[in-house]
Amino acid sequence: MAELIIEVPNELEERIKSFPSVNWMDVERKAIESKLFELELKQSADMRRILVEAISSKSELSEEEADKFAIELGRKIKKGRYKQLKSMGVV
Repeated sequence: MAELIIEVPNELEERIKSFPSVNWMDVERKAIESKLFELELKQSADMRRILVEAISSKSELSEEEADKFAIELGRKIKKGRYKQLKSMGVV
């Protein structure tokens, strides 16, 4: 497993130390996973837009049909990613 070292201000470190029962490494991991999920969802929306443009420019699908196709594809991608994060205990 990779190691990640973060720096925090002294004040924050003192506050963290006041809750020794909290697994702060787990909190950090979940925060990183959450941010990655957010970024990947945004990236998925961008990819969906690119896909719609590509499909509509090279097929006989109307733009509306291409939009519907891309939206459904995006939902399937999000659902799969959600299941993955849930299995990891992030969500």
